[in-house]
Amino acid sequence: MGWTTVGKKDREEDLRAYGYMTPGEFVDTLVPGLKEYLRHNWGAKPDELYHPEDLFSNAEIYLQVARHVAGDFIVAPKRD
Repeated sequence: MGWTTVGKKDREEDLRAYGYMTPGEFVDTLVPGLKEYLRHNWGAKPDELYHPEDLFSNAEIYLQVARHVAGDFIVAPKRD
């Protein structure tokens, strides 16, 4: 039974070294950059109102670019 625990921990460490994360970690990492992108995209006041479709369209562009960039990189493991 002990070897499965060790194996699972090693596997998680290996996956994290390649950038794997939980959905919550992903959202926490994504939101600040997306927020900044939306703020700077229009160059308007930060409290300006926009239609949700416009916000979704711009968020979609941000996500497509981010996905493309991430896909172009060969992720090397991070080791302590």
